[in-house]
Amino acid sequence: MNKEEIITLLAKENLSPQKRKGQNFLVDENVARKIVSFLEPNYIDVIEVGPGLGALTKELLLKTVNFTAIEIDKGFVRVLRAKYPHLNIIEKDFLEYSVPRETKAIISNIPYYITTKIIEKVLLEAENLKKFVFMTQIDVKERLLAKSGTKAYSPLRVLLSLLGDVEQKLVVTADKFYPVPHVDSAVFCFTRYKTDIPVREFYSFLNNAFLNRRKTLYNNLKNIYDKEDILTALKKHRINENVRAEALSPNDLLTLFETLR
Repeated sequence: MNKEEIITLLAKENLSPQKRKGQNFLVDENVARKIVSFLEPNYIDVIEVGPGLGALTKELLLKTVNFTAIEIDKGFVRVLRAKYPHLNIIEKDFLEYSVPRETKAIISNIPYYITTKIIEKVLLEAENLKKFVFMTQIDVKERLLAKSGTKAYSPLRVLLSLLGDVEQKLVVTADKFYPVPHVDSAVFCFTRYKTDIPVREFYSFLNNAFLNRRKTLYNNLKNIYDKEDILTALKKHRINENVRAEALSPNDLLTLFETLR
């Protein structure tokens, strides 16, 4: 739908975009088709998180098999059910939804304020995920692609880098949305590897390792591991005992975790 169609539909349904929820609707169908194409070839067992008024949904219904949309807003659910009677849509907060084991791909236009939570949930729960395509504010790129030793380097970045590849695929300028946001957006594509990493356990380790960025890795970990075991592991891998977590590469952190398990 274009801007005028969206304004008309919102008025008809007595709905309005909620700024606090980051509700900005994509108004360019060509961009929508491009975003959905990034799922290729993973068009089976697909979830769309937060379809809104269905900018991506229309294209997803044409291309996918076993497709489910998860939407928290009752008004949007009503609109989508009326427009697409055969759409499998669940009215629920995605953060409270149990991701089916068979899910192979997830796609979403993620509100900025819950970007990290959505990505974390996808990585931790979608065990058989092959691809995750998501759009969010462009400045999130700094966090998603951060290098070790930088302020933006985080447990999430470490996990992303070890579980798969994440890349920026497309910049979507602010004028492609209604209402027009203050910043441009970017579309990212995460392709997951097959790994034996115990994801939940490892992510808990990472969150503890980065718990207080002013403290050394040793001091952050000493409350959950034996102190001598930590020192022995650091020495074994030739890691300075005064190092901070953000100074270590993802592989260094994984190796240390495996030693301390």
